[in-house]
Amino acid sequence: MATIITGLFNSQSQSKKISEDLEHAGFNDSDYIVYLHTEPIAKEVKTSIWRSFFNDEASLEDDSLAVSVKVTEKDSIEKANQVFADNKVIHQNLIENIEFKDAQSLDYIKRIVALRAKSEIYSSPEVKHHDPHSGINSEVNFGKDE
Repeated sequence: MATIITGLFNSQSQSKKISEDLEHAGFNDSDYIVYLHTEPIAKEVKTSIWRSFFNDEASLEDDSLAVSVKVTEKDSIEKANQVFADNKVIHQNLIENIEFKDAQSLDYIKRIVALRAKSEIYSSPEVKHHDPHSGINSEVNFGKDE
């Protein structure tokens, strides 16, 4: 089992730079996956999926890019986080106890992220309701002695 960090980036044109940055940070090409789309996905479809998963109003580009990096220790997590931050990651997830071979499927990663997003919806705090007040009434006496 592995731990991976998955990031969503603005454009597929970033793939080469992110790959180079990851390798410069000490990751092997077998330690990360760059998910390139062979077929274009409509901007409206991606944006609506993103909003439903993360309740985020960000508008995604037509060619957004997802990258997963296998991390083994705290140092590699920090390195991957730094590479993602340097390349302006839109959103990232840390997913533990996953087979790295399973992470090769972007659909699998999407399902994991969707399940995590649903599980992180917290129950709303208890709301206390007060009896309605009728405003200032006869109980308040200004300047009168009783």
